[in-house]
Amino acid sequence: MNRSCKELYGHRELFDLEAFLDNIERPLQGLYKCRIVYDHESRQVEFLPYQPTLITSLQLVVENRISYAFKFADRREIDRLHAQRKDCDDVIIVKQGLITDSSYANIAFKKGSRWYTPALPLLKGTMRTNLLERNIIYEQEIGVDEIRTFKSFKLINAMFEFDSPEIDVSNIVF
Repeated sequence: MNRSCKELYGHRELFDLEAFLDNIERPLQGLYKCRIVYDHESRQVEFLPYQPTLITSLQLVVENRISYAFKFADRREIDRLHAQRKDCDDVIIVKQGLITDSSYANIAFKKGSRWYTPALPLLKGTMRTNLLERNIIYEQEIGVDEIRTFKSFKLINAMFEFDSPEIDVSNIVF
């Protein structure tokens, strides 16, 4: 959020999200996703019940013009690509021949005992950044033709960290 406010609106001060959320009434039970919608000054906070989606298969979709460096409330372009999943649960978006992300998560591929995430994701998610900083995953440009050199993959985002299931790369549909 601070990076977005700095780059999109020129804010220099860091926003203390933890202090802000301390003053917001939130659900006491269950699993919820906190969604904060903001522009240069206004903020709307929602707590939405979160039900993890079981993903077992991904369809590759190519979109060379997509740009999604910041999370926006308008996800029409992502939704349009997600609709191309055919019989799969989700998509992997390919840009300029390189793997980027799924429609709602970053991705990491396993080779040997190491995990690699695309060096050029659409969105540099917070969990992806955290895992890179802790040397749990490593960046690498991953071309479509390299997918089969990996054993498995995981989808990663703030809601399921690195606990998502490991899925065999044979479940990626070209």
